[in-house]
Order: sequence, then C-alpha cells, then structure tokens
Amino acid sequence: MGCNSGGVGEGSQAKATKADGSVIDLKVVSKKIKDAVEFAEKVKEVHVLVKSVDELAKAIGKKIDANGSLAAEAGQNGSLIAGVHSVISAVNTKLKGLETTDNISDELKGKIVAVETEGKAFLDKLKSGNAELGKKDASDDDTKKAIDRIGKKDGDKGVAELIKLNTAIDALLKLSTDAVEASIGELTVKPAV
Repeated sequence: MGCNSGGVGEGSQAKATKADGSVIDLKVVSKKIKDAVEFAEKVKEVHVLVKSVDELAKAIGKKIDANGSLAAEAGQNGSLIAGVHSVISAVNTKLKGLETTDNISDELKGKIVAVETEGKAFLDKLKSGNAELGKKDASDDDTKKAIDRIGKKDGDKGVAELIKLNTAIDALLKLSTDAVEASIGELTVKPAV
C-alpha cells in the first residue's frame, strides 16, 4: 500500500486547497457526497417501482401460454390491479423512510411529500373503483382506464392520478440527482462568469 492511502486523515490532512485558494474539509465533503448518493439510490429504487406499473400494464388481458409467450385472456385482470396496488403501497412505505432522512433540503422533503400525496391519490382512486376493479374478472377496458397511462391517457379510473404520480417521481429523481452533482461540485472551482 502506498503512502497516504489510508483514507482521509485528521486535522490538516483532512483538508485540501482548491485551485482558487479556498480550503475544503475532505471529510465533510466526502460525507455529503456519500449521503447524497445513498439518498439518490433510494429515490431511484422508488422511481423504478413507479415506472414498473407501465410494464405491468402491458399484461392487461393477457396470460402466459405453454410457449412462455403472452396470449390473450380478456377480462381477468383483478390480480394484476392488486399487484399494481401492492407496488404503489410499497412506494409509499419507502417514501416514509426517505422523508425521515437527515440533512436533506426542505425542497427534497417537499418533493417526497408530493410523490406520497400522488401515490395516495392513485390508491384512493383504485379503492373508489372497487366495484369494477376489485374483482377477479375486472374488464380490460376498466383496467386500462386504471393503470395504462401510456395507452389510455384519458383513463378515468386511476390513469390521471398515475400520470401525476409519474410526474412527481420524475421531479424527485431530478432533484436528488442535482443534489449529488452539487455535493460533487464542492470539490471543484466554479469558473468565473
């Protein structure tokens, strides 16, 4: 192992001078970067869960055939809707954990709350459509109106809420990515404009 490869040291060893002459505390900056990256990874996980609903919507009116392909099976979508409900419920649980993260900005907390609010609105819409959606033989049309935001953008059984949820999670992901970039930016000198 070479010299000075034992990590960030203490005292003056834990500091560095940037090209503009300013001194930064490497321990503080590295912790900020680590925390921002960990937070962004958790946000990305939630983002993937929300976006997975689009993939699940492709299975509306389908079953797996003997060849492992999807084949038509109209009007049997109750379990699919229950699966989507479960995914978004998991999203809201994960968001509660993100909301309690130390040292995140009020803006990030606000975006988390916005995603939670839209997730709850989507779940409430599914619940209010229980008569059509909460049964084994939920129709393809009703299911599309509930979860197919790409193919049925005007759906009135949950799609409008799902579109808002997707917009909110995209905004949260962008803001968390910006936070990582800002933390890394503390290591560099900003050019004078």
